[in-house]
Amino acid sequence: MKVTLLGHASILVELDGGTCLMDPVFSDPFEEGAVVSCPKRTVYPDRLPPIDILIVSHRHPDHFHIPSLARVSRDADVICPADPLIVYALEKLGFTHIHAVYPMGPILSPDYELYPTQSESATVKEFGMIFKDRTGTFWNQVDTFLSNETISVVKKRFGGIDLLFAMYASQNLEFFESRSTLFPYSQHGRNLEAALLIDPKVVAPASAGFRFCRDHAWLNPFLFPISRDRFLSDLKNLRPDLDSRIINPGDTITLENGQVSYQPGASDIAVMEIEDSYRLQFDPTAPIPELTDPNPDGYGHRHLTRSIAQFITKGMAGYVKQGYQTGDKVVELYRDHQVNYSIAIVFPQDETRTYRFEFDESDVRLVTGESTGEPADMIHRIAASALVGWMEYSKSFFYVRAYSRRSGTVYDVLEAEHNIKIQPKMLPDLLMHYLLNESPRSNLAAKYQIDREVREALAEGPAQRE
Repeated sequence: MKVTLLGHASILVELDGGTCLMDPVFSDPFEEGAVVSCPKRTVYPDRLPPIDILIVSHRHPDHFHIPSLARVSRDADVICPADPLIVYALEKLGFTHIHAVYPMGPILSPDYELYPTQSESATVKEFGMIFKDRTGTFWNQVDTFLSNETISVVKKRFGGIDLLFAMYASQNLEFFESRSTLFPYSQHGRNLEAALLIDPKVVAPASAGFRFCRDHAWLNPFLFPISRDRFLSDLKNLRPDLDSRIINPGDTITLENGQVSYQPGASDIAVMEIEDSYRLQFDPTAPIPELTDPNPDGYGHRHLTRSIAQFITKGMAGYVKQGYQTGDKVVELYRDHQVNYSIAIVFPQDETRTYRFEFDESDVRLVTGESTGEPADMIHRIAASALVGWMEYSKSFFYVRAYSRRSGTVYDVLEAEHNIKIQPKMLPDLLMHYLLNESPRSNLAAKYQIDREVREALAEGPAQRE
């Protein structure tokens, strides 16, 4: 077996009897232009061997990259989670041998076995993947949270793991919600614990080889608290005899006769251009820039102002008003806590317009412009062009979140035996909830975005067909 890292989470696995490509992302930037591979690399897809099996681990855009999937032969068998939108996109691209599978069920061939492993995440349909042939066993954990039970089942079935690509990064994605910069002590400990429980011959930190770029680059000091070096250092302190190493794009690892050998830079399919992981140095003291709207898609001011005004004063306000009558659960939370919720829209040229929902027990009032009443309990500040792109399904939340700032101070004051307790209340953000769940056609937003990406991917370049 030969395993080649193409960059980030993209890997090529050459087994006895079959060649597998997993989570291909061939180009930079990706994730709607927000991120690039780190270390910097170049991938040459035309140098790939014929692909027998294409594997998609889950639908996050740094793993499910439609332009790259469009370059894979449609003759490949595709293995993916039972996610209807992944299946839909693959069908639209022209794949005909699609196998939506559930974790912890073996996929057998005469020469090798694939075994998707489950994640403890309740919000993402995803799996890791074990590859086994006569030469050894490789586990690609990807982004899956592993339980002790899952690890035990795997070890009982396979006896031992020769090579583990371990989840390690514990990206501080809570920063988008709370601006929290706390170090992820608990999750880091669990990632180390999982690697030690698996006890492979060789472990490498993987599936987190990217950084934010362009207008999003300011996020890098906040979102990547665990470096590859830190993970390996802590692992070595716990288990000095464990063979652990860093892998870079273009590196290959070969399994043969119980031995695991490492060949840095051996592949000509992917080439590491610069080792620029220093750009991910964790520094929660770094400055947070003022939110501005660069308007990268060139929306006209009139279109921005009219679209947003109608969206908030008609659509969103109508939903909230109706929610008082229908007993909508989110609206009731805002009503019960009598929340003052403010949306501050930042337009190009630094103009800001504010819309404020003031909830009370019997009704809600929408105030345009700054209110002279109580300060806002929850604030969502967002760039106008990002909001319109989200409304029109041309941008996803993964892109928009860097142009959004949110904060809230909703809480209950409780008294028990002369002790006062302040209990924070984590209410769903009203704007996000409406966009994702209640706005017209919100249930079709992901489908519309897939349709657009597929059209663009098929128009851009010749898809490989055999």
